[in-house]
Amino acid sequence: MLAMLNRILRPALKQAQLSPGVRNTQLSWRHKTQIRACAASSATFQPLEDCLVLNYGGTAMHLNYVWLRDHCRSAASYNSSTNQRNLDTGSIDLTIRPDDATVQNGHLILTWPGGHVSNYSLSWLAENSYEGKKRSNIQPRILWNSHIYEEANIPSAKWDTFMSCDDEVKKFLQNYLLYGIAFVDDVPATVEATEAVTQRVSLIRETTYGRMWCFTSDFSRGDTAYSQQALDRHTDTSYFQEPCGYNNYDRSVINTMPHDLVQRWYEAHRELTTELRRPENELWVKLTPGKVIFIDNWRVMHGRESFTGLRQLCGCYLTRDDVLSSARCFGLQA
Repeated sequence: MLAMLNRILRPALKQAQLSPGVRNTQLSWRHKTQIRACAASSATFQPLEDCLVLNYGGTAMHLNYVWLRDHCRSAASYNSSTNQRNLDTGSIDLTIRPDDATVQNGHLILTWPGGHVSNYSLSWLAENSYEGKKRSNIQPRILWNSHIYEEANIPSAKWDTFMSCDDEVKKFLQNYLLYGIAFVDDVPATVEATEAVTQRVSLIRETTYGRMWCFTSDFSRGDTAYSQQALDRHTDTSYFQEPCGYNNYDRSVINTMPHDLVQRWYEAHRELTTELRRPENELWVKLTPGKVIFIDNWRVMHGRESFTGLRQLCGCYLTRDDVLSSARCFGLQA
């Protein structure tokens, strides 16, 4: 989400660790009449009745046989140009078991009934197994409060460089992924320039507010955002079919829970509100003409203090998928 607002609040997020590296190894196994384990310098695997257990790179992966057949990357099963399956998942025998297995040159090789051969990189299995995903850091994020953010001294991107240099966009997106907010300074104070700087990052989402919105504190839409009143911490568009998050102002009537849960809801609401309003969790930003702020609406809340006089804001909403896609095109984890 792109907005020009006055207060940012950061709720808690999760983190994980990267998967460890792996080494090549060689071993073989024939699954005919018995189940047994085979070992080498850095890997062991054991065929069980319902899965193959592969110990590799310090991780024990439980690989379902149907899952293994479904994720075969041979040309007959998978189109590497489109990253789409050629194999009909619905046609796989749910009791399928490999006739033969071996590990050679860092790959697990399975031979299935009928003679089809599947070849999996051990590093690919380590990355895509359930156990590997639990340890992987899909989107690095920094858990921060106002002190941590200010001490980090994150530089804003500059308009001229941002519009002409991909490296500047990459650094901007990296900060956006890490903290949930990022700034561009020295943008010409026009709707057109704000739209242009936005399109360097993603497609603009068309909403009921239009493509680009621009408004003053004239209460023209019957919305508190169009007034001079303070706005408490919130995210936008919580009333959409695909809402961005929590919004204390746009909650509808509470009429979907039984009586015995209503009191518990208000108690939970009070606890959440108290946490959100802690001063150490607030980052105050004075927006001046030419400063554009990008806000991750799934991670960072925003708001403002009341004010007097006239001010004009413009902004828009971005498609989240395309923001993350832009980051991945720069080789960033997103």
